[in-house]
Amino acid sequence: MSDAMAESLNYASQKRRSVASRSYRVKISPVNGQNFTAGQTVNIDLPSNLAATYVNWNQCYLKFKVTPTGGDFIVDKAASCFISRCQSMTAGAQLFDCPSWNILMNVLLDSDSGASYKAGYGNILMGTQGSNPAGETIANNTARVFCVPFTLHPFGMSTPHRLMPLSSSAPVQFKLTLASVNEAGYHTAVTGLTFEEVELVCVFTELSAAAEQQVQQMNGGQFNILANSWQAISTNMAAGATAVTSNVGISVSSLERVIVVHRPNTSATGQAFFSQSNRITNGLSEWSLLINGEQYPQRPIKVEGKGAEAIAEYLLSDHSLVNFDKQSSFNTAVAFNASVYNGLDANSVGKVAPAPYTYNASVATGVSPGNASTAGNIGSFFAGLELETGLSDGRSQRLYSGISTISSTVNYRGLYNGGADYTVAAEITFFLGYTVLLSLNSRGTNVWSISI
Repeated sequence: MSDAMAESLNYASQKRRSVASRSYRVKISPVNGQNFTAGQTVNIDLPSNLAATYVNWNQCYLKFKVTPTGGDFIVDKAASCFISRCQSMTAGAQLFDCPSWNILMNVLLDSDSGASYKAGYGNILMGTQGSNPAGETIANNTARVFCVPFTLHPFGMSTPHRLMPLSSSAPVQFKLTLASVNEAGYHTAVTGLTFEEVELVCVFTELSAAAEQQVQQMNGGQFNILANSWQAISTNMAAGATAVTSNVGISVSSLERVIVVHRPNTSATGQAFFSQSNRITNGLSEWSLLINGEQYPQRPIKVEGKGAEAIAEYLLSDHSLVNFDKQSSFNTAVAFNASVYNGLDANSVGKVAPAPYTYNASVATGVSPGNASTAGNIGSFFAGLELETGLSDGRSQRLYSGISTISSTVNYRGLYNGGADYTVAAEITFFLGYTVLLSLNSRGTNVWSISI
């Protein structure tokens, strides 16, 4: 075997010029109006029949202007709080539907972004505030413009990364259901939220005729995109329950990840609560999934002490257990000083929340993130389960190896401590991650289809 040369000495290997193309920025307005209020639905249609034109979802964001009336309004962690449901469809066929989309965004912002991002870029874009679970305060009758990166849908989560062609005969439509005033954030007197100048801002890339011909020759006119997708299914548990068994109706060929969230009913819908951010253990002591009677994992996940095992299993589901650079902000003590809050002040004089990840119902009332004299009472608990085999370890871009639940019965089984101080009436939401195949046959129907 010959010796190998270091890449840093391979002077013949250089960057290559890409195929001829041009990129341009577009703003897509809703097709059903310009002004919206809380609870309404915003319909945005992507262009269609654009030959040799593609969109990169990593370069797309939702821009909108929000104005509260009746009082000041505090954003629940980030401006994604305003979108309670995200759907995608084309030619009457559904491609994606995720209720509680804002809650999933809330969890992922906690588990995947650090306090420094939330205090810097995130603060300007989405109104996040460092380690503070509460977001920015919007003054009464004052407009605030937000820009929310828009990738939490299958077209934005392709694996490996793929551009989306815009040459289909039927447009892909996104339906965004706006959250109610109480669900979106904290307030005591707000009577309404007005949304204006709603836009989907994208960067389109148009290939030259020769480059597009190369693409068509390589794929035979068949655009197949493997992508991650999410579903959300909720159930209710009674106060004082010591065990919960609930059917999780999911039928897919590769179920890969499950995230479980508990939110107390008292804070989930009230106006003076942070309903999305306030997540509690609710006395959960262990949990697992049963798929056709077989338990996953084979030994239930324990929730005890500071929640080390629950976090370890969540990181496994995120393929980041050994990523020692991974950022998070869900268990960071809220920090204040006498003059300004930025979520990063290491010399805080404020009274901090020591471990919001393992708050139970008696502590996590969901009313306040804390201040200079009072500890916060917003919980941040979430749990996760990995269902892929070890072959896909490390966020494989080439393999997916989840469990098929087609024609299967999937049940959640959780054991709880019970008692008024631990277990209250709550909503349990299951976020289920799986792989889908998005297909566009440009020499056939030329309409997007999905296989799950």
